[in-house]
Amino acid sequence: MKSLIRRPRNESPKRLGKRLATLALPVVAAMALGFPASAAPNTTTQVLVAEAGDTSSASGAAVSPQALTSYISNENDIGIGVSQNNTPPLYEAILPGHRRTDGSPLGWDHAYSFYIGPGYCADAWYWQNNGWRFDPRNTVKGSKEAQIVAIPGEAVARWAVRNVRVC
Repeated sequence: MKSLIRRPRNESPKRLGKRLATLALPVVAAMALGFPASAAPNTTTQVLVAEAGDTSSASGAAVSPQALTSYISNENDIGIGVSQNNTPPLYEAILPGHRRTDGSPLGWDHAYSFYIGPGYCADAWYWQNNGWRFDPRNTVKGSKEAQIVAIPGEAVARWAVRNVRVC
């Protein structure tokens, strides 16, 4: 079978493979999300909720060396859109599954929001008083950008996106 992709005579097969992988990454990331990267119809913003509760917390005492103020953890097998700042478009980067915005590959010291595409839902959990908490109001139904908030009594706002599913 003849290949449809031709490489220049002076390009090694290894370099061609790297070039093709680089071109394919945005397509794979968008496919993993289950919606096109430019999908914006009827998008609204949801501000998540973190109850005040007991604000005494041991985790409020230390801040990481990079002055970490917030992060989003993607606890799913597929990537989700995330933003570090309140700027269009709906998200600035794709956060792969089982990664956090403060780790590889993003390395952000703060996060602003995450995006759930049309036809999908997800649950946003937050860390408070040495445990993960869930408020049913934090179920995000796409197409929606979910803005994270500071958590009372915590120096670092820790948010986890769980249970991305078709809804």
